[in-house]
Amino acid sequence: MKCMPNTDKNHAVRTGFLLAGIFLFMLLLNHWMPIHRDDYDYSMIWGTAQHIQSFGDVWQSLWNHYMTHGGRMVTVFVLDLFLWLGKLPFDIANAAVFTAVTVLLYCHSTRDTKITAEPGIMALCAFFLWLCLPHFGEVAVWKSGSTVYLWSGFFAALFLLPYNLFLAGRIHWGAGMALPMFLLGILGGWSVENLAVTVVLLTAGISWYAWKHHAFSLWLPAGAAGAFLGFIGLLAAPGNYVRYGEQGTGKGLLIHIGNQLAGNGEMFLYLLPAVLLLLLVWRVLKIHVLAERGVSWEWRPRGVSAGQIVCVLLLAAFVVSYFSGGFIGNGIRDLLVAHVLAPLHQDTAKTVFRLSHVMKGFEEMAIFWAGIFLIYSMAKKALGLDSRSIRRLNQEVRARDVWAAFPEVRFAGCMIALCFFNNFVMVAAPTFPARATFGSVCMFLAGTVAVLRIPVVQEVMAGTAGRILRIGGGAVGSFLAAAALLISIQVTEENNARIAYMAERQGSGEILQLPPMETENRALRHVFFVDFGNGVTKGGLCRYYGVKDIQIQ
Repeated sequence: MKCMPNTDKNHAVRTGFLLAGIFLFMLLLNHWMPIHRDDYDYSMIWGTAQHIQSFGDVWQSLWNHYMTHGGRMVTVFVLDLFLWLGKLPFDIANAAVFTAVTVLLYCHSTRDTKITAEPGIMALCAFFLWLCLPHFGEVAVWKSGSTVYLWSGFFAALFLLPYNLFLAGRIHWGAGMALPMFLLGILGGWSVENLAVTVVLLTAGISWYAWKHHAFSLWLPAGAAGAFLGFIGLLAAPGNYVRYGEQGTGKGLLIHIGNQLAGNGEMFLYLLPAVLLLLLVWRVLKIHVLAERGVSWEWRPRGVSAGQIVCVLLLAAFVVSYFSGGFIGNGIRDLLVAHVLAPLHQDTAKTVFRLSHVMKGFEEMAIFWAGIFLIYSMAKKALGLDSRSIRRLNQEVRARDVWAAFPEVRFAGCMIALCFFNNFVMVAAPTFPARATFGSVCMFLAGTVAVLRIPVVQEVMAGTAGRILRIGGGAVGSFLAAAALLISIQVTEENNARIAYMAERQGSGEILQLPPMETENRALRHVFFVDFGNGVTKGGLCRYYGVKDIQIQ
């Protein structure tokens, strides 16, 4: 047996420690995420107040859900199963699936399965997932949310990986893989609605492409057929039409278009670190194209700019506001109510409450944005990029020149196009929450990581600009990680005390009076917890514990 070179061994060890660290961190987050909100509804046989107590109850609940609420049989089965098995098995499984999604993002980005080859790229994948997934706690930690988005994303990414590797010329499977791909396709297609459409069309398109280019193999259409069968199972559920009738009534075309603007807009705000990094990379690639033409470029770091000074001042103002009750966010809220909502006669108690809820997190999001723009500005200056040099680049190098020069750019362009197509499919849905962009964000990130692997980019980023990005990004990511763990512990302690009180009165039929949650910070939504006064949370809790009502005083 040949021994691996020392470099390969080092990479394998570093990758192993990295993946173990990701798993342990996610296990801690899952451990400190209490069962709440929809979890209580799914802990009972769907539509009843009977707790799930056997594997048969899991299937009964699944059937009830399919007939009356929705067609996501795969994800609901996983959720009901683990709610029956207990919290610890779910915590372990969910941490493992997140780690697997990190590996799959790496494999899709590198278009290879040598997972120990580039530990730095693997770390980038984990970093981007942590920073850029909208409502991280809701889609990757909370039980009802993670089984829908994280787990369905895992099944879809796993199923699509052979197709990506096939296009990259990395695999040449025969007909023997037709049955496994057909079965995996069912899981990939029976996911969430928009992702299922993308998976079916993408695999069918690749199968047709293979046929036209005389590279056809039976496993390609077999997987596409499985995905289509899963999609039919998802779409045909009677519960879909019940749910759509409840949520879609009175929502015309303008509402659906507005949903697209809101959903894509919020996704973009979370993707901001990746978008700004892509801008830097794009300019580095243009400089390389110039160099290939024999045109020299002077990498002269620039001094402090007015934009950097503004970022620092804004950052300081937002920090002061954050630790002083949020006076900036509250002021913006009051201005919106007085000068926007009131003239439109939309200043109802419900609307003002929702606006207030959103603005509670304004300062932490503003600090994040100001910090990201400051890091970007510093890296840009370290590369010697100012408005004059950028204008010169744009004049001398066209987008098509970069597109033609780098296959990684073409791959990234395709992934970004898929990202927005996957969102556009949601135009048929009555709502488009940011969590539904999970799959789209992963596609965008796969393209982002791919271009960061270009040798000329890695060479440039090994310098001062790269150090700024690594130190700045590491500081932001570490702060959010520490904050999320601390907040999760506080939330769990408060929740446990209130749940213990409710358990003592289980089956009493009382109206319970509970204090509001003291912990409101959500660390850019890396922690997801909704107080008991929320309608969804309250309904499930009351049925689960057999009380009449919960009132937050």
